[in-house]
Amino acid sequence: MASWVSLLLILLWQSISLAQEESSNAPILEFISETNINNVVQDPQTGRIYLGANDSIYQLGPFLKLQARAETGPKEDARSCTPPASACQDTKPMSNLNKLLLIHPSNGSLIVCGSRYRGICSLLNLSNVEEQIYYSDNKGERTYVASIEDNVNVVGVMSYYKKDGQTFNVFVVGKGYGSLDSTKLISTRILQDYKEWVVFENIIEASTVQTTPFVPKYLHDFRHAFKEDGYVYFLFSRTLDGTDNKNLTFVSRLCEDDHHYYSHTELQLNCGPKNQYNKVRAAFVASPGKELARAMTESGMYGKVVSWNKVLFMVASSDEDDIKSALCMYTMNSINERLMDIISACYSDHGKISGFPAVDIPYSSKTDEFCSSKIGKDMLESYKCGADFLPSPLASKPRYALTAGPVWTTSSLLTAVAVAVENDHTIAFLGNNKGEVFKAHLTAEAKDYGKAPGDTIGEKVNKNLFFDLSHSHLYITTEKK
Repeated sequence: MASWVSLLLILLWQSISLAQEESSNAPILEFISETNINNVVQDPQTGRIYLGANDSIYQLGPFLKLQARAETGPKEDARSCTPPASACQDTKPMSNLNKLLLIHPSNGSLIVCGSRYRGICSLLNLSNVEEQIYYSDNKGERTYVASIEDNVNVVGVMSYYKKDGQTFNVFVVGKGYGSLDSTKLISTRILQDYKEWVVFENIIEASTVQTTPFVPKYLHDFRHAFKEDGYVYFLFSRTLDGTDNKNLTFVSRLCEDDHHYYSHTELQLNCGPKNQYNKVRAAFVASPGKELARAMTESGMYGKVVSWNKVLFMVASSDEDDIKSALCMYTMNSINERLMDIISACYSDHGKISGFPAVDIPYSSKTDEFCSSKIGKDMLESYKCGADFLPSPLASKPRYALTAGPVWTTSSLLTAVAVAVENDHTIAFLGNNKGEVFKAHLTAEAKDYGKAPGDTIGEKVNKNLFFDLSHSHLYITTEKK
């Protein structure tokens, strides 16, 4: 049996080496931007690539040939300006940093949100970004989406909203706090005018995650947003309460059709022993493939995992030593189960699990009475997305964080991750702040087998690391390339 296993491993590594040899001879296509690239998205229908750079939006073909370019700055602006633009004083030409790019497929547009005028957005034509479909800078505060602050990260995901028997296209946004921004941690933005609503207006008012005075002290840093099985998830780091500036990583979950954010629940994710890698940098959600699923199951640390389950692959760094970082894996099943444990503890066990406090109450001045009334576990079944009379938002106490051991570590700062499955084996591509992209074969213990080719040394790898539609090529983005 052992000899067969050895033979299989030899054959696997031979095939990997052959693939490396072939790929090293393949031409590397590249596109160079004049300014820093902040966001990159791919149209899943056409394979086109869109780059959100400072003062420009680039539209590229799948082979990185420039098709169109929209100039978004420098344009008149002022940091103290509160639109409408006509009322702004002391404006001057300022750079417009791209903060968010999303494909809006149902009407063929690209959602572009920048730093100009407190973070307003526009819609560009997916077929030709030089054609602006919608832009308005006179709708005031209700259409601020992103942030004027350079260091505030913004993430978003397409979704829907139902009202008056109609279904509207929206995008849900997670945003950190900047001193010149609103305190909307999460917002839902409509993409058409409807009655009193205007394009890009926030159509959900939920004070717990939008207007709280407590938000500035938590130092949220959003890194990823995604949807899965009727839920919207945000991945971010924040402090616990402002008294300690140590970052902790959280994943939060909302029911996609929750129009009040009652279901907003946060779960702390620990990466490494004693949460050594405490600050999330980037993430990728994918199925693990047959061999990795088997290895995860056999390890006993992830429960039963099958090849079609979804796994959150996360790279994180250490506050104490930011030149060390790691890859950790969390199954979506375990994330959801732990979230339900936290909610159930609040509804039926006075916020405790096995006698220990398990439920935290972020963004609220309420204290111990929050989960004091015994609501009953049947409420969990009847109100899976919460309700106005049920406590929210909820978060896990550090004791009940979901913990994973690092499967791959490096003495550099990881900034990007993408995962692919080939012949039942799983490969992680991991980018760092030096422009390197490592390849690691993921099993119970990840193994290096080289780096992606290309002269990318010297520029940080952008968080947007992804594959073409056929999964045969990897797109790597650095600061300007």
